[in-house]
Amino acid sequence: MARARLGVIARLPEPLAIHVQAWRRALGDPEAGRIGPHLTLAPPQTVAEPDLGRAVALVERVAAEAVPFLVVLDGAATFLPESPVAYLVVREGGPALQAIEAALREPPLERRTHPFHPHVTVVQDLPADRIDAAARELDGFRAAFPVRELALLREDRDKVWRPLATAIVGASTAVREVPFAEAASAALLLLDPASARVLLGLRTRDRGRRYPGAWDAIGGKPDEGESLLEALSREAREEAGIEPLDLTALGCFHDGDRADAYYLATAWKGWPSNREPSEHSELDWVPLPEAAGRPLTPTTRAAVARLAAVLATGHRLHPAR
Repeated sequence: MARARLGVIARLPEPLAIHVQAWRRALGDPEAGRIGPHLTLAPPQTVAEPDLGRAVALVERVAAEAVPFLVVLDGAATFLPESPVAYLVVREGGPALQAIEAALREPPLERRTHPFHPHVTVVQDLPADRIDAAARELDGFRAAFPVRELALLREDRDKVWRPLATAIVGASTAVREVPFAEAASAALLLLDPASARVLLGLRTRDRGRRYPGAWDAIGGKPDEGESLLEALSREAREEAGIEPLDLTALGCFHDGDRADAYYLATAWKGWPSNREPSEHSELDWVPLPEAAGRPLTPTTRAAVARLAAVLATGHRLHPAR
């Protein structure tokens, strides 16, 4: 039976890709002519020809269900001594990449040989001193870009990787991730780490309300002269009677109308209760795996998905005290 060698990547956009590719050629990367600068999401693996359609459908579904997001590259490092690779470090966007990689772990693209570590390779398969030198040379590298599509690549007979299919990230939703500077409001997800439950509020159905009858997080718009975090603290007191003690930024998501900045807290003063029934008809502690089954506002759905992805990585949410 004929078989094909496939992989899934997020390609760096132009003109960033041209810049990184120039570095790869200057550093002598032997793979520079076979594949462009990218983030690997499913590593190269052999797939039977009859399963190519399933692979395309999987990539299209995962891309459609994801939320467009930003990746920030900051500096360089190596995988020495385990592997002769120098790479650009992903400082932001890791949880979103991990969520996509996990979603791609289905047949026929389920095979993995190493733990997932998001990065952009710049040079590989050279002596260790040249790998180290490349990382030092790119130590000051900084760039940010949106991930807007996934590419399913196929290795041709000439060993060059070419697109078999591309899929738009977020095709099934208007939500996209934007910088926090664009936020018009702040929202807070309270998480009980012991039970993995998150506090959500059921929006009232009053005339003129955005997303009436949907579930969202507590929060709101800043008053004149207030910062986002000041507004977040005030809204938490007014809506739920609590004061968050530890805050982690989850992401800022735009639904086509406005951008909402989401923060996470796992510790707070007070016991949450519904203090503003004009905003929410009820507050409820919802098990995180069940939250996606509720009618969430678009940006809340994106924030809950981001939280689930972060927890799935096993990373500590807050510095140890």
